[in-house]
Amino acid sequence: MKKTAILALAACMLFLMASCGAAPKADPFDEQTFLKDITPNVSCLDACVQEVFGAQADMDTVYLAAYESESAYAGGTGKIALLFKQGEEDKYGDYYIDPAYTSYYPVTNFKTNAEVADYLKKYLSQSIIDKWFSNDFLEYDGQLYLVRGARGYGAMTCDLTSLQYLEEKDGKQYVTVKFNLFDAFDHTEKLEFTKVDDRWVMTGEETLAQ
Repeated sequence: MKKTAILALAACMLFLMASCGAAPKADPFDEQTFLKDITPNVSCLDACVQEVFGAQADMDTVYLAAYESESAYAGGTGKIALLFKQGEEDKYGDYYIDPAYTSYYPVTNFKTNAEVADYLKKYLSQSIIDKWFSNDFLEYDGQLYLVRGARGYGAMTCDLTSLQYLEEKDGKQYVTVKFNLFDAFDHTEKLEFTKVDDRWVMTGEETLAQ
């Protein structure tokens, strides 16, 4: 009897030890929770589409560019000699002022292009960043500026309210979201998400046939 009790106690202890050592069960996948988790990623994509990339720029303070000479301007690809506030052109008559009047707006939350890129990497894969992020900022005298040319910006936007779960495939999750042009529907995109270091990263972007 005593031997039987000891064996039963040992079996119970082994069971408890196995239970404690077992890996915790993963929470079941929930579509609504997932959509909530990836909303910041889609917002980041929207910021890329609108060409602001998460930057907070002082749009009320406009700087223009001046070059040492017309040849130094090199069609807009040359080295900028200085930036000056819009309305102060008369002070810089000895310089060649950018004839395209490209505008430069001081950014308050990033100091370098590298900081912008690091921010984007929290939400987007490098391939998606490379698709959208290029020559959108100027680093000048310790300050980062958002660059704006003569063309329009912000016409295309991502409609976050249209975000819908689509499917899971090969361990990746897919959603769809609509894009508007001047507030009118333009197209739908299929977005791919991959779990990287316990966080979701957007790793694919595909325009769907209409």
